[in-house]
Amino acid sequence: MSQLLFAEPPVLESESIILRPLQQENAKYLFSISYPEVWTYMFGTINSETEMEKHVSKKILLRNQMTALPFVVVLKETNEIIGSTSIYDINLSQKSCEIGATWYAGNFLGTFVNLECKYLLLKYCFEELKMIRVQFKTDERNIRSQKAIKRLGATKEGILRKERILENGYIRNAVIYSITDDDWVKVKQLIIEKSMRTK
Repeated sequence: MSQLLFAEPPVLESESIILRPLQQENAKYLFSISYPEVWTYMFGTINSETEMEKHVSKKILLRNQMTALPFVVVLKETNEIIGSTSIYDINLSQKSCEIGATWYAGNFLGTFVNLECKYLLLKYCFEELKMIRVQFKTDERNIRSQKAIKRLGATKEGILRKERILENGYIRNAVIYSITDDDWVKVKQLIIEKSMRTK
């Protein structure tokens, strides 16, 4: 099952968005919709199309190494790419993974998109991959991200001090959240209700 999962990654679809497996040819368009603020709390910055191509290549390599499933976020109505997200640190034997590296084009921040995107990813993790734990990590300074994760119904577990040295040399603290299989039924209903209110 594991080899097939990464060789033929899933396409996840809701009423308004589609998550398609990231491909190298997506790099040019992803760069065109990115903006400097996207990279403020990421591990590094992307300042050129060439750098985006390298970034996409690294994500695809992780898929080939069977540790990640990177996606582009596509708006169904127009078929345009509006962002990117990933399931990574996938451990099928321990039934755990992390959702992150998520960003959207500026005009989709604070819209229905994030809830629908996370719903698709979480549903796939818990109902198809049979995960027992899905975690989220974000920079302690990234208040927007923390609020978005809380809106999902995730449980804050604490702060990992000096968790990572970013490309610019900043040593970040990371806030960690999780959703377990025990939480999923309640979280699923919560996300569905909130998604309906954002439309």
